[in-house]
Amino acid sequence: MEWSELIEEKAPKTIEPEIADYLEEQGALHESFIKTPFKEEEKKETDISPDSTSLVLINPEDIDLIAEEEDSRSEAIEYIVQSGDVLGTIAEKFNLTVSTILWENNLTWNSTIRPGQKLKILPDSGINHEVKSGDTVLAIAKKYQTDAKKIISDNKLADAGDIKIGDLLFIPEGIKPTRVVSSYKPKTTHYEPAVDTGTKLLWPTLSHRMTQYYHWRHHAVDIGDKTGNPIYASESGKVERSGWSRGYGYNVVINHGNGIKTVYAHASKLLVSKGESVVRGQTIAAIGSTGWSTGPHLHFEVRVNNIKQNPLNYIK
Repeated sequence: MEWSELIEEKAPKTIEPEIADYLEEQGALHESFIKTPFKEEEKKETDISPDSTSLVLINPEDIDLIAEEEDSRSEAIEYIVQSGDVLGTIAEKFNLTVSTILWENNLTWNSTIRPGQKLKILPDSGINHEVKSGDTVLAIAKKYQTDAKKIISDNKLADAGDIKIGDLLFIPEGIKPTRVVSSYKPKTTHYEPAVDTGTKLLWPTLSHRMTQYYHWRHHAVDIGDKTGNPIYASESGKVERSGWSRGYGYNVVINHGNGIKTVYAHASKLLVSKGESVVRGQTIAAIGSTGWSTGPHLHFEVRVNNIKQNPLNYIK
């Protein structure tokens, strides 16, 4: 269980206004941004999930009971899938992310669950990791984009050195590292490149109307769409930036691990904040025309080790 390949999750939330400063990645400009200075009523246009089956209504009388049961649990349990269950309802029942259930049970976003099937349910959202030779708590935390102190605390370790090969650690709020496939194969007469069995990135918009392709002066693809339509995360990861920059306007950068990042620019509204964990298919922003833009569209980039690649080689 080494790589990520999914996921549908809970509906996104609207960010509280926040002001911050940062240095633009590409160089010289020091920018400031204000997150989501938009009216609350606009939210109804953008809180769209690609799969409504991931949502469930819980009887208010049951909420306290469920919360009490789950807060007191420190070990993984086994759950038998019932008739009518979907992954979203199970995740809601145990107050977990769908990702956590899928990763722990070696499932993918294409998997089907059936009544009677047994699922392992972790005590909290995250992922398990078996300690291997050369592992350190800091390296493990970096791999799964979480905090080393949380790993030490949740696993009741004496300190960062209190691990050994074969230990099974729970990684709280961990994000499974992503591997994506590029369809590009360099020409060579010496060997055939190995076949990569990873996953393609998810198309990030409802529209498939390309208004500008990747070329030497434009290291991205532009997808024309209606203002307010949803922008989806192409893969699970952590939000590295969510805010304003002069050229990109309102934009989001997601770090998927393994040197892979995706960029979503010119949004009219942002629905995630820096440091937040997101999942494949989650609505993270709304289509707009902010920054240096001539009309409503998404400017979409794929960066591998900070080098901009042709997104069409990585997306399906």
